[in-house]
Amino acid sequence: RVSAEAELIAALFAALDRPEVPRADVRVRVSSRALLEDTLRASVLRERPEAFPALCVAIDKLDKIGRDAVMELLTDPSGLVRLPRADASSVLDWLAVRDLDEATRRAPPGSRGGEELRELFLLLAGYGVADRVVFDASVVRGLAYYTGIVFEAFDTAGELRAICGGGRYDRLLETLGGSALPAVGFGFG
Repeated sequence: RVSAEAELIAALFAALDRPEVPRADVRVRVSSRALLEDTLRASVLRERPEAFPALCVAIDKLDKIGRDAVMELLTDPSGLVRLPRADASSVLDWLAVRDLDEATRRAPPGSRGGEELRELFLLLAGYGVADRVVFDASVVRGLAYYTGIVFEAFDTAGELRAICGGGRYDRLLETLGGSALPAVGFGFG
């Protein structure tokens, strides 16, 4: 199922390698909206699952505005998420996870996101690019149409914003009036 994501990430590296961007200068961070959603809906969003899209918009700003400002967005009593401070803190702690095994341990049983990420890393190894990809739970992509694996390419020097980003959006075409068709893609910034 995640072969398309693996192929896109491999194609991304192939495109960046052509203009002779040194291999060490670009990495891709991956995560899974499905893993995050399953985890949060089984815990802090158990009573309010409809807050998930707004929560993603807020936490997508983590790199831009910092932990304290995102905490305020998550706990704002007039906002869309309105989490208690302890719950917001637990969300931010989960986003700091950089180990896939740890993230899947925290997920509820049967969450498909962790298995999809494991499969992705196996496929990326086949393409010879797994060493250039890292798991980062904080990658969520702020747009609500993402449904599975999400990724962002970044420069290792940390001087630029995301070079590109994308992921799986299985219901996007259907919400726009088209056929129900799974899709995956990315765009350069």
